[in-house]
Amino acid sequence: MREEKVVMYESPEAASIQTVTGWVDRSGLFWGKDEHMARYSGSTHRHCAKNPDHPVHETRGWCRACQAEGDAARFDAMPRRLWSGEPITHYDGDKYFFDEESLLDWIVEHEINLADLKLVFCTPNYPRQIDADDYFCDDLPEDGEINDDQLLAAFELLNEMIRKSPPLSWSPGNEAVELPQAFVEMVARERQEAQA
Repeated sequence: MREEKVVMYESPEAASIQTVTGWVDRSGLFWGKDEHMARYSGSTHRHCAKNPDHPVHETRGWCRACQAEGDAARFDAMPRRLWSGEPITHYDGDKYFFDEESLLDWIVEHEINLADLKLVFCTPNYPRQIDADDYFCDDLPEDGEINDDQLLAAFELLNEMIRKSPPLSWSPGNEAVELPQAFVEMVARERQEAQA
């Protein structure tokens, strides 16, 4: 068996003073050769990496102008479908409409320009069915299964009700809304009446 060398705490062999060169951020953290991380850690704002004409943004954030351009490009690339009353939402998903009247009121009240309106169809979010073995996985032995027929029947009855359930909520989908001409004309009439 090999004998380990003994190095005493006080020995000059245990430690020595060295001169080290590297990047240090403004709070004093040493980053070695990693200039990017030192600058990232030490800065509060930066120029847009994609477009120098965009305004500066927070280092730990993102360029809002690039985000807006990307959102617009994704929206413009979406397939379009004529709206016939289905649930829809604004592209950023912060306002949902389930009928013609609520959409009309929102457009007129907030003086929304129809050319700037970015609406998408919603997709439903249904409740998920429950797998009994999955639900009780922490309580079952390894590779175990539920063998209680009554419990399994109760889960099947619950899952049957879940399958028949309406959507719990809605999420923005991947199809852009094309408003019918009759609705566009209705908006124009409402605006005229509001100004009168």
